[in-house]
Amino acid sequence: MYTQNNIRRVLFLLLFSFLLPSALFSQEILTFIAERETTAFNRGEDDTDDTITLHVGDIITSNADISFWMLHVIKTPNFHLLLRFERANRRYAVFAKDFRPLNTEDVFGDDIFIDYPMDRSDPNFINTWGEPPAAIGDAMWVPVYYADILRGQNRNMLLEIHPRLEIQDRDRNPWYLNSVVNLQHGRAMFYNSVIRLGMGTHLAVRNIIRTDFGYVVDSVISIRDQYRRWPGVLLYASAFWEQYQLGDPVTLFLYIDGDYLDIYADGNDIHVGTFIRVGREFITQYQSLIKTNISDLTNVQWPRRAEGSTGIPPVFVVPDNFRNETLEVTEEHVTNDIENQESAIAQDDTSASSMPLWVWFVIIGGVVAGGIVVVLVVMRKR
Repeated sequence: MYTQNNIRRVLFLLLFSFLLPSALFSQEILTFIAERETTAFNRGEDDTDDTITLHVGDIITSNADISFWMLHVIKTPNFHLLLRFERANRRYAVFAKDFRPLNTEDVFGDDIFIDYPMDRSDPNFINTWGEPPAAIGDAMWVPVYYADILRGQNRNMLLEIHPRLEIQDRDRNPWYLNSVVNLQHGRAMFYNSVIRLGMGTHLAVRNIIRTDFGYVVDSVISIRDQYRRWPGVLLYASAFWEQYQLGDPVTLFLYIDGDYLDIYADGNDIHVGTFIRVGREFITQYQSLIKTNISDLTNVQWPRRAEGSTGIPPVFVVPDNFRNETLEVTEEHVTNDIENQESAIAQDDTSASSMPLWVWFVIIGGVVAGGIVVVLVVMRKR
């Protein structure tokens, strides 16, 4: 007797029988080289620490497993961009800023690179999702509208742009005390191995090409990004996340114009966003405005374009010789994407067992349509 559960199992196996060989055949692992001596960390199942020292020139490989979290090997919790790799069947994490792609044509220059300090927990902020407030450094890339918010000295402008940031923790503290909304939400980071575009969007870098207008960056979206469910994601519900999925290859065009940075994907079809490079006083006063609704603009240096204005950006044209490359996803990309989709379904309280059979047919789609028909015919004959 073939039950609905049995049919589901058959359909699931059919899906992987079609997709898995293709994923294995096209599997691509990203290769990085250490630019300085660093330490890799692994936390075992028994909570014991295992570390290895990596020297300049050492090679690691990764499948775009990136996150912004703390490296436990440092006793004081320090948060930063982490790149994960596997060695001797163990999974290690390292600071992404210590690596670059092995075969990159160029690297980022001081016009975009900022060596950000570590983020640390602060009892004066509410850490709803565990990430502390962004540390104040000498410079930071933030969304262009942060300047409008600070000029207008109206923190509620942030909620007009991102209504989902009006969040409260379990104790119903007000949204402006949350570490997510205070710079962490919008800060962008550009390292040779990894790019972070605010909370929730990370990309592993395959190749960097310096151009007359800035950079062209060949990259792969992190397999860990949970963009569907985080209110704090900077690019939540954006054209970028409508076009791309976890593990997808994407070519970014970075146009630098003084203190302004415009990012495009998919040629000129998707404007990912405009960012500005701001200094310590801007950062300090913006953080004060969000948290206390008080700021002093006396010594704030405002970002400017190369010709001195803060006006509308010029029209950018992607050169004809730059085209997106087609990268194949790895088996682990496929597995993680399926797991993330299953997790998202669970978050929406949609039970798999409550789905009618025809919904499963739709989910699996045309890839295995022929196989499904064969299976059902055989079942009916039996």
